Amino acid sequence: MLTPPKLSGEQEQIYQALQEAIGTGIRLKYPKSGSYLSAFIIADIDADESDEAIVFYEKSNMTGTDGGLRINILDKVNTKWQSICDRSAEGSEIEKVMISQLGSSDKMHIIVGYSTANQSEKYLSVYAYEDHYLEQTLTHSYALFDVAQVDTDQHPDLVVLGAVSALEQAYAAVYCLSEDRSYHEYKYRFTDNYTDYHQLIYGRLSDHRMALYIDAATGTANIQTEILCLEVSEEKLQLVNLLQRCGKSAEETVRRAGLSCMDIDQDGIPEIPVQTVFSGYETVAEPEQIRQTNWLMMQDNLIFTEYCSYYNANDGYVFLLPEQWQGNVTIRNDTAENEIQFCDYTEQDMSDTMPVLLRIYIAYDEADRDDHLGNGYALVHTKGSASCLIKPESGKMLSLSIGELLLNFKFLD
Repeated sequence: MLTPPKLSGEQEQIYQALQEAIGTGIRLKYPKSGSYLSAFIIADIDADESDEAIVFYEKSNMTGTDGGLRINILDKVNTKWQSICDRSAEGSEIEKVMISQLGSSDKMHIIVGYSTANQSEKYLSVYAYEDHYLEQTLTHSYALFDVAQVDTDQHPDLVVLGAVSALEQAYAAVYCLSEDRSYHEYKYRFTDNYTDYHQLIYGRLSDHRMALYIDAATGTANIQTEILCLEVSEEKLQLVNLLQRCGKSAEETVRRAGLSCMDIDQDGIPEIPVQTVFSGYETVAEPEQIRQTNWLMMQDNLIFTEYCSYYNANDGYVFLLPEQWQGNVTIRNDTAENEIQFCDYTEQDMSDTMPVLLRIYIAYDEADRDDHLGNGYALVHTKGSASCLIKPESGKMLSLSIGELLLNFKFLD
């Protein structure tokens, strides 16, 4: 029932030009992730104001040094595509391709992440195309890579995260391309033995420098966060650990995998989610506990809790606890009603008689949604077939209006 994707008109012309240059028996190779998912990548890679085509392929009838994965660059000559450059690639599979400027150069660089056939090793290569030649300017092993403006010069830099191996400790590195086309490497070696990385995102510091927020795996079930930044230290530019400067360690941010850093309030500074248990669940067996997610923020060499919340990843929302509810409200999972209830806990008594302040219900069909709407619930969000409905309960000491409560919902679309 599956058929290979059909080539567009321009892709067909490029494919025919490739066959004319190197023959038949071509098997196209596709990147597995990233913005470029086609075997044909069309972009201006030499700043001549016209596009070139990058094609990844294997040729079945090649053997020895000519076999394996290859890259071909094609350009239009008198309105017709022609193969200009062909060279071997580094791995067996293409994980990701990025095309970006690096440093102050106005020319684009092709950054390709490769993996071996069994994905046991990953390598990236950076290529520069000039005068009909594809030059490899950098190659390195990696676990995750990206391009971002990390240095204070506001030029794009290459960011590489390396997983622990038998030969080298886990690290983060920033490669800044200088005007003489050499790379300056700024590397930070982590003290913990990370095996993988879940996420790399960025946030601006108060002095406008860029910080790297790295969610790294400490095992199969947990992650923790490192925060790094390029700055002048000991009279030279270095990649420094900002958590350590705050008197904290990455171990203090450990939580279950899936709780990744995010900019929960959209202010340009990511928050780190860490978890405790809601009031009343301290002595309850762990499978029955309901966890409170606290969002840590770093600012001016300080780490502090910016928000406390209930984070429901399955239903795609975060409810930030109003300030007056913090420490005074707990949660009950009402299995009979199939809803989450926020309850007044000022009496410090976990019982069925706790006053309910807010009910959250997720409906998955129209009839169920309409039934709850008829019972006083309000629709606040939809995603696909799921509808998020809430019902504030008034008349209690800690009661809030629906307008006040809506400000505290963050939906993860």
